Amino acid sequence: MTDRSWSFDQIRTEFTGCETLGEVVRKLEFLAAATGEVVCEIRVNDKMLADDIDDVESQAGVSDIKTISMKSERPESLITQALESATGFIGVLTDASLQTAELFKDGDIGPGNERFREVVEGCQWFVETLNHARGAASGLGKPVDAAERWHAAERMLFKAVQEITETFDRRDVIAVADILEFELTAALEMWQPILLHEVKRRSI
Repeated sequence: MTDRSWSFDQIRTEFTGCETLGEVVRKLEFLAAATGEVVCEIRVNDKMLADDIDDVESQAGVSDIKTISMKSERPESLITQALESATGFIGVLTDASLQTAELFKDGDIGPGNERFREVVEGCQWFVETLNHARGAASGLGKPVDAAERWHAAERMLFKAVQEITETFDRRDVIAVADILEFELTAALEMWQPILLHEVKRRSI
């Protein structure tokens, strides 16, 4: 991770020609790209800037900027970090699935429903993270290895998530508990060797 910052005086010196915050952001993106990196975070006056600044923000004058800082990283490192995060999350999601199954089997429907929503949201994050990582890897010309195993794991997880959500909608919490305990955990377990292999080969 590369950290860079500019003081009030440095902004006036190094961002000459920029009249708005939007123009400053574009120059920062250019500076990062020139070193083969992408922008991860921008702070203006110690406040983090949203990924998609609106028109009002982008038209703010440079004179309003007292300090600015940027964090950037090489895309390859971001992909590896995403895969490592997903790998570590498998255990968390598996434990949450088993705990939710136990709540439903014990008749604790209220807490079970709340935990169930967390499990589904966790699955969504897991899938989105892997999709972004795989897409970014392909975009760099370094696609994931063992694509057939990857796609098989995707199909298995999708089937499990679809089945638990449809069964939950039918209010059959006992059946949901069984799917959580066996099918979802098995689908998550299938990802463990795939992601560990991918992280290892990208770290060499």
